[in-house]
Amino acid sequence: MKRLILTLIFITNFAHSAPNCKSEKKIGIGGNWPPYITYKDDVPSGVDIAITKLVFAEAKICIQFLRLPSSARGLVELYKGFVDVLPSASFNIERAQNAHFTVPYRRERMRLFTRLDLPPIKSLTELFADEFTFVTNPGAYYGEELKQILQISWYRQRLVEVSSASRRMELVNKKRIDFLIEDEYSGYYYINRLGYDGLRLHSYIVNDNAIHFMLSRTNFSKKEIQAVNNAIRTLEPKINKILKAAQPEGFR
Repeated sequence: MKRLILTLIFITNFAHSAPNCKSEKKIGIGGNWPPYITYKDDVPSGVDIAITKLVFAEAKICIQFLRLPSSARGLVELYKGFVDVLPSASFNIERAQNAHFTVPYRRERMRLFTRLDLPPIKSLTELFADEFTFVTNPGAYYGEELKQILQISWYRQRLVEVSSASRRMELVNKKRIDFLIEDEYSGYYYINRLGYDGLRLHSYIVNDNAIHFMLSRTNFSKKEIQAVNNAIRTLEPKINKILKAAQPEGFR
């Protein structure tokens, strides 16, 4: 009972009905992560919210958005069956053992944001070996290269995890941390909004991968999975239009 109370403290419910919906699913979403998720008066909006509404309406599935404290918490709640869907999910084998993945609906590139003026590198290991420090989002996936690097305990000590995107940016802007590993759209958004003109984008691409919806293995039928996949394919032109409109100023 105590754990249930603690869970509910961090969750806010936002219902969204699709016309003629055949079922209802709970969509787990995290905190502010513009341009993908933003809140105004506790109501979520943003790129991933718009795409999620569009796709599940097309699939005739009603949804409720449940706000969770972090990406890591979202995975826990999906695996337990408390939530049915996680948007903005990168594929890896461990996750695929616990959830279904839809066809991709967009791509994500994780980049290095820093105040340092450094030459190009051939691998991320070079920066860890030079004793630079890094900040990331707990529960997010940054690719196999970083995953392998963090198997080494000495390198693992060079990285800290912070849930708030604005706080991650602030740590790098104030030179308390050397590098932020962040989605390039989100990084540019914060640079523009917060006026962090001293932050620059390093040329190295940490990870470039497809983004999917993760679906609960226990709460989705094969027919529902097919309906969501068909909706993503049908809506590709509209999804691309949403993504293009969200490109932040200065993006390249």
